[in-house]
Amino acid sequence: MKDLEDRVVVITGASRGIGAELARDFAEHGAELGLLARDQDALARLTSELPGRPLPLACDVRDEVALDVAFRKIAERFGEIHSVVANAGVALESRRAHNVELKTWLDTLDANLTGSFLTARAAFPHLSATRRGRLVLTSSVMAKHPRPGLSPYVASKAGVEGLTRALATDWAREGVCVNAVSPGFFRMGLGAPFESQERLKSQVESRITLGHCGEPEDIAGVVRFLASDAARYINGQVVAVDGGYGLGV
Repeated sequence: MKDLEDRVVVITGASRGIGAELARDFAEHGAELGLLARDQDALARLTSELPGRPLPLACDVRDEVALDVAFRKIAERFGEIHSVVANAGVALESRRAHNVELKTWLDTLDANLTGSFLTARAAFPHLSATRRGRLVLTSSVMAKHPRPGLSPYVASKAGVEGLTRALATDWAREGVCVNAVSPGFFRMGLGAPFESQERLKSQVESRITLGHCGEPEDIAGVVRFLASDAARYINGQVVAVDGGYGLGV
C-alpha cells in the first residue's frame, strides 16, 4: 500500500525508537523522507535500510537556525514538504519533584516542548504552502497518567498537548491540520526499561486494559493516518495510543 506516495514527510528524532520505526513505516508506504536527529551515524545506518531516497540530516531541534537550514535542504531536494512528525524528545533521570535540579527541568522542557515549538515554526512556511499540511506532535500517556519521579517530563508533554491545540487554532486558515499522538508503553525507545525489568513491566501491564505493551506498528499506523490526506477534518486532537492505560484502574 502506497498511501503516502505523494507526500514528503519530515520526522525528527528519527535515529532510534519510535522515530526509526516511523521512518521504516512511512518509507514502506511510499513517502519521500527527510530524517532529522542528532546522531548522524545512526541516521546513516537507518537510511541504508530504507527504500527510496531519504535525506538524513544531523540536527538538534533546540537549534532554530539548524532547523531552518534542514527544512530548506529537504524542500530543495524534494520540491515541497507536506507532513512533519515532531517526535524528538528526552526523558532524563527519574527523581521526585523536590529533588529535581533546575538544569534537569530546563533541559527537559527545552528538548520536548521548546524543540516541538521550534520544529513547528520551521515547518510552517513549507506546510502552509501546500494547503494540505499535516503536523503531528508526540505527547505521552504520562501527560495524563503520570508515574512518580517524572515531573519535568510530564510537564513538558502536557505542554505539547496545549501547544497542539494552540497551533491548530493559529494555522487552520492555511490548511495545516495539527494533531498529537499520546503513546503509552511500547517495547522500544523510552519504554524499553519498563519492558526489560519484570517488576516494572508487571506494574505497567496491570494498568493497560489490553494487558500488554504496544508494538511498533500500533503507533505507526495512527501517525501515518494523521500525516495523510485522510485526516483532513481532524484538527487540534490528541489521540491516545496506549492500549487503554489507566481506564478502570
